[in-house]
Amino acid sequence: MNEKLNNCMNKKNAAINELIKIAKVQELSNDLTLDFQVRTAIKNADKEKRHLTQEEIRKICKISGTSTRDISLIQTKSKDLVTASKKELLEEQPDLVKPGGALYPPERAEACWSDCWQFLRVINYAYACNRTKFTNPKGMAALRELYKKMGVPMSGLSTALRYLEILTLEVVGTAKGKAQLTNIFEHLMQELNIAAVKT
Repeated sequence: MNEKLNNCMNKKNAAINELIKIAKVQELSNDLTLDFQVRTAIKNADKEKRHLTQEEIRKICKISGTSTRDISLIQTKSKDLVTASKKELLEEQPDLVKPGGALYPPERAEACWSDCWQFLRVINYAYACNRTKFTNPKGMAALRELYKKMGVPMSGLSTALRYLEILTLEVVGTAKGKAQLTNIFEHLMQELNIAAVKT
């Protein structure tokens, strides 16, 4: 019985590890309608899971016409923005982090906040590139499957991202920028919440 259980767990872990490898949010680095320099900067930053450098921001925004101020501010405040959205979420749904809650134990909650930071990082890439549709279909399908297998509470994550959107929009200086960022967040939310429909 134990051997069967072990085999089952090993298969599940192998499937999860495979999904982690495939799961990818952004497709900007492969978007041939973007300038080569832009694609290269996004590819490098995403590979290292980091913000854009000031030089990368300057290059991308010069080509895209996006405000370097907005991109830099969002990056500088990203940790605070995620912390504030976490606070809003837990005020609304305090049971999420209590025993029996979807974000309990604390490691699960930390993974959720980390994902919010990563989403904001990639959203800012899209905003810098002036692209609303920025996700990788295959990578997002793998991410949705991974979240399903890991039991990630999508309603909680969606609420956290909604708060993150509201707070991030406050940082943006123009109505045009706010509209663009709203569309970018909307695109991500739609992609995250696609239900797997089997015919």
